[in-house]
Amino acid sequence: MSRSSRLPPRRRRGVLSRLEQLEPRALLAADFGAAVRELAWDGQVHAVKADAWIVRADHASSVAVRPGWSTASLGEGFLALQAPAASVADVRSWAAATAGVRYVEPDFVITTSATPNDPSYSRLWGLNNSGQTGGVADADMDVAEAWDVTSGSRSVVVGVIDTGIDYNHPDLAANIWRNPGEIAGDGIDNDRNGYVDDVRGWDFANNDADPFDDEGHGTHVAGTIGAVGNNGVGIVGVSWNVSLMALKFLGADGSGSTSGAVAAINYATRMRQSFGVNVVATNNSWGGGGFSSALRDAIAAGGSAGVLCVAAAGNESANNDATPSYPANYAGDAVISVAATDSSNRLATFSNYGVTTVDVAAPGVGIYSTVPGNGYASYSGISMATPHVTGTV
Repeated sequence: MSRSSRLPPRRRRGVLSRLEQLEPRALLAADFGAAVRELAWDGQVHAVKADAWIVRADHASSVAVRPGWSTASLGEGFLALQAPAASVADVRSWAAATAGVRYVEPDFVITTSATPNDPSYSRLWGLNNSGQTGGVADADMDVAEAWDVTSGSRSVVVGVIDTGIDYNHPDLAANIWRNPGEIAGDGIDNDRNGYVDDVRGWDFANNDADPFDDEGHGTHVAGTIGAVGNNGVGIVGVSWNVSLMALKFLGADGSGSTSGAVAAINYATRMRQSFGVNVVATNNSWGGGGFSSALRDAIAAGGSAGVLCVAAAGNESANNDATPSYPANYAGDAVISVAATDSSNRLATFSNYGVTTVDVAAPGVGIYSTVPGNGYASYSGISMATPHVTGTV
């Protein structure tokens, strides 16, 4: 189901921001970081923990090591040896000269093969592309490999600035953010943040505490970011474990205002700055209107507080270097501008682009995700690409 036809012309200058469908360019894979390196050992190259070795010794407690090296018992005659900057030859020479040492070997990296049991996982070509939709195998985000390292954490909060979220959906409910400072339904602003009963976020379109999705777009976006993984239900998000903060500013017709967007961004920033909520990013699968200093400054303030703005580049097949699309075109390190790709790893026909103004591209054609009422559906657009990136932040 393509929703691109619902969007207004790109050059429209009104104050209303319309939904945009979006998607890809740089793909993300697991990265073990500086603590891991490749090492040639017995004729093969392996991923190993840097400077770390395993020793088997007859009398492990009395093994003497060189200055700067250290050991820790692994039990049963095994030692973990830390030998900073030592070469393979250094370690082998030490082992051969040290009484009681039987052998030494690298501390190899071992990873799990984390594949979720969610029944519609095979439909998510953007996460794991086997050519199941007629596309190119491995034209995906390599998230299965990343999941071998981490599937996310509910201590990480992502603001979904959109039409709201169906927070009762069985594939989303466990990952909906709960405001730890608020008591639901008591009519009191318990945490004194200026919003009464903002347990899951806020509805800036209707100025109330119920950010439930009555349009569908935000729920679809939320599922791509963080549908619950390994729960035997439906699909899985890029991040299996995450907290989704519902920040609704687009109404049932899919439209909203710049002021609503600014308020939503400011809410996320304040909750991080003043209330200790670990909001790391907001997903912004929308656009429209002209340049707004207020929106620019709200995004910049969020960035200074540590909240990234992941934004849709636009659905007009336009060059953003020549024709700016906001909020994606606001300058600064706080904004990640996202284009869309298809299952053959090509730029989607509807996707905006830009050598200097678009940062990354992600899957955005035929994306299967959650919709209100416990359902699922396939949508296409830059809006669908953007949450793939947000889920990796």
